[in-house]
Amino acid sequence: MKAKTKKYELTLEHPFGLARSVSTTRTVVFSRLECNGLTGLGEAAPSRYYGETLEGVIESIERDAAEIREGDIFFVKDIMRRTIEKGLTTGSACAALDMAIYDLIGKTLNIPVYKLFGAKPREELLTSYTIGIDTVDIMLEKVEEAGEFPILKIKMGRDVNQDIEVIKEIRKMTDKIIRVDANGGWSFEEAKKCISILAELGVEYVEQPLDRGELKKNAELKHWSPLPIFLDEDVHTSKDIPQLAEVCDGVNIKLMKCGGITEALRMVELSRALGLQLMLGCMVESSLAITAGAQIATFFDYLDLDGNLLITNDPFDGVQTIRGNLKLPDRPGLGVVPKEELFDDAF
Repeated sequence: MKAKTKKYELTLEHPFGLARSVSTTRTVVFSRLECNGLTGLGEAAPSRYYGETLEGVIESIERDAAEIREGDIFFVKDIMRRTIEKGLTTGSACAALDMAIYDLIGKTLNIPVYKLFGAKPREELLTSYTIGIDTVDIMLEKVEEAGEFPILKIKMGRDVNQDIEVIKEIRKMTDKIIRVDANGGWSFEEAKKCISILAELGVEYVEQPLDRGELKKNAELKHWSPLPIFLDEDVHTSKDIPQLAEVCDGVNIKLMKCGGITEALRMVELSRALGLQLMLGCMVESSLAITAGAQIATFFDYLDLDGNLLITNDPFDGVQTIRGNLKLPDRPGLGVVPKEELFDDAF
């Protein structure tokens, strides 16, 4: 099977600040598989933080797609197992291939992908809306602009004093659910200081307070913390889950890190068996990848599927977000439709 790929630069509505970086654009890779007259679409959002490059992702998608026989698309678990076992393919490249295969399966059967998993989506699938790091005044302006969203995710981890100030000011503005993500930017003592105050301000949980790899300190923080601790940067595939059961209260699973829907569902089962709470997250992505994630959203406790809401040039129509509630398209496959005016004939 041959894959066509296309690089596409997503433009962020506002500069997106994390503890470790600020960005105004993100480049993704779209993939297209053809099978029996049908088209399967996928998306990779490479991360330099995890050692990925655009060129490496494109090479992986095209190489691995060439090894898939058209008659084998229903054996997606076997395909992805072989792909991952080779150890040559990055998480986001696997994710692009995996979602394109599921798109083909759904279109072949003429059903939405979510029906393949035997669980009807909940009526309420609420996603948080992310406020990136900026000055306090600009962050408060962004909170005001996010008025329709009932859940806010506030990025922190660059300046502990500003972190405390901004949450205090946000809490004065609203009684919405607030979640905090430090992206590994706090020291152990800074985390304890912040979490104590965040608990008093009614924050729901804290994500990745300490740098990745600090599992012993995370375990100590978890047992002390008055708030649930979720890990993200330490969570990649199902192989990571057993060592995290005593380290945190929950894990953030992202298709772009774990390699797609197939592996994400394996992580869900293992995490549940170990008593971990589940969050489904994303990178900055178009509606293609966000809609792929939304197909399995009903299996998660918390959702952070807002990457498509942060950009100004989304080239796909897919999942709709209405006052924070995700509404899946009732079309075959992923249900994603390209906006033709944003693509040329090369894709």
